[in-house]
This record gives sequence, structure tokens and C-alpha cells, in this order.
Amino acid sequence: MSAAEKDINTALSVRLAEFQTAGEPPIAYENAAFTPVDGVLYLLETFVPNIKDQLGLGHSSADDYEGFYQVTVNDSRSNRRFASQEKARLLMLHFPRGAEYTFNSIKVKITSARVSQGITEEGWYSVPVTIEWRAIV
Repeated sequence: MSAAEKDINTALSVRLAEFQTAGEPPIAYENAAFTPVDGVLYLLETFVPNIKDQLGLGHSSADDYEGFYQVTVNDSRSNRRFASQEKARLLMLHFPRGAEYTFNSIKVKITSARVSQGITEEGWYSVPVTIEWRAIV
């Protein structure tokens, strides 16, 4: 992962952390130790850089980065789906289209955010929230 992609990821992770209130819901950050607790709703982040294009013809032209940041809302199957779906909707609103977040002078712009259909597997009900982003570096 390039330095620019790390900064983009950090800008989005910082914004995600702002969604918490007094450490709730817990967040399982990518490649960090985390043990889910049955019955406790938590968020799982996944950063996916997708496309890197050069904007101009010269070697020194800016690069156009695009990708998505997926945050999955996970809750125990024993709980009803409504809390997960509502948390996912609020999370989507936390990353509004057009919003910009900056880290190390790299500005990341949100191009869209959407909630997908929930899925059930291995004792968890999971609702993915996909946040598409773009950064000109």
C-alpha cells in the first residue's frame, strides 16, 4: 500500500472513530486484535483501494485514487435485525456524499455511501455499509 493510500485509510478510520460514543459500538480495525462478544453489536472496517490513475500526461502530474471503505455492522443472530439496520443507516449518514476528510494534507472526498442487504453467517447478522471515495494526490 502506498503512503497516500495509508493516509486515505487513516482519514477514513479517524472519521469512523468519531461515530463512537464512549467507545460504543466497538470497532474491529483492519489487522488489529479484536474478539467479538456475543450479543454485542460491533463494526468491522475494510479498506479497499481500487483504482490509481495518472491525471495528466507528464510524470509529475497528480494521481487520482479511488476505492471503497466498507464498514460492516455485526450483531448476534439472537438479536433482532432492526438495531443493526438502524446503526448501518446512521453510519451511512455519518459519511455523506461530498464530505471531505483530511490526513497529512491528503483530502479524501466521499462520492457515495449505501447500505446493502444484511446477511447471516456463523452466528452473526451483518449489514455492510459501502463508502466510495476519491482522492487527488
